Amino acid sequence: MGSDKKKDSIHLVLGEDVFSILDLIEKNGHEARVVGGAVRNFFLKMDISDVDIATTATPHEVIDLFSKNGISVAPIGIEHGTVLVLHGGKSYEITTLREDVQTFGRRAKVKFTKSFETDSCRRDFTINAMYMDKDGKIFDYHSGMDDLKARNIRFIGDPRIRITEDYLRILRYFRFLASYGEYRYNPEYLAIINDLKPNLSVLSSERILGELLKTFAIADSYRVVPLMHEVLNELFDLKLDPLGICEKLDISPTLSAEERVGLFLKFSSFSVQELLGRYNLTKNIKEIARLPEVGLPEIFLALKRTKKTSRRFYVKYLVVKSYAESLLNEAEAKIILENLLNFCESEYADFNLRAEHLQAERLSDQELKRVMMATKKFWLESPRVSIDECKNYAISRIKS
Repeated sequence: MGSDKKKDSIHLVLGEDVFSILDLIEKNGHEARVVGGAVRNFFLKMDISDVDIATTATPHEVIDLFSKNGISVAPIGIEHGTVLVLHGGKSYEITTLREDVQTFGRRAKVKFTKSFETDSCRRDFTINAMYMDKDGKIFDYHSGMDDLKARNIRFIGDPRIRITEDYLRILRYFRFLASYGEYRYNPEYLAIINDLKPNLSVLSSERILGELLKTFAIADSYRVVPLMHEVLNELFDLKLDPLGICEKLDISPTLSAEERVGLFLKFSSFSVQELLGRYNLTKNIKEIARLPEVGLPEIFLALKRTKKTSRRFYVKYLVVKSYAESLLNEAEAKIILENLLNFCESEYADFNLRAEHLQAERLSDQELKRVMMATKKFWLESPRVSIDECKNYAISRIKS
């Protein structure tokens, strides 16, 4: 009875589509199991964003099998054994069991295998190398479940070898500490990571940025920054820990992952042009990187020239910067932060005067354009100007 309840629970959490995929593979003479994050998060009762499946079937067998059954497939990484299956409105990565024959720090030459245990040995962490079949049976070759219960983030085998196979594992270690390890790190691992950190340069900027965004999407990820200090210096040459200051000023909970990474860019010793050359940044992060440096007296005027989407971040950054430069103490920084955020939401932050507000003045198009431009200049140069004041200024210009 207990095993039936467990099976029902697995079906409910992972979804029937996953089990129809496993059934289809197994009914055609192959083995298939859910692997990695979905297994780990299932037992921790955490959200499962995606489900990965490992199988003894080769990529071409997977493509042939699903295509014959009218299910869409895409060979997204066929040289490494990965096929994307689109089923029930979701996508699932199905990867053939493999071993890494030769690694290059960012990719590997692989050989397919029929052994789940062999496949598990090429994975990074013990808690990431557990497999579960459709009946809920766990296959754990490296005591991953014990590590999961102990919140122990442990590399499989020699950590130096695991990292040199793929240098992204340097960043993944910190993400797993934040997500599952309660920030309890292994000093030996940290020494190896700091020794190997220059090799992050072999990775694409997309992989680096993607991993950082995943890490700093975690609510209390500021706690991992001191452990990452040398790695972050390698990537950004940071002058200080901006997330630590954000935590002190109660800003941290309001920051998005992009804004947290944006703070590293703003506090980097590299120029904006150097950063844009180094990293393929998202549109939002590019906007953050390009925000101009201004002092406290110019903040209100600078905010008016800033896109609405970047304004609140700009306020937080400028307050953190002023605190870091000892221009504000903690109490002053919190008061100014609140005032500036209120300003961002007020009528003073945007130029709200429209042509219809001056309709009664019967101006030609050219006259209207001149008056609007002059009024906007007045608005930009004045810290707090309401729409009524803008309208009065425009009318006084017309009359003069």
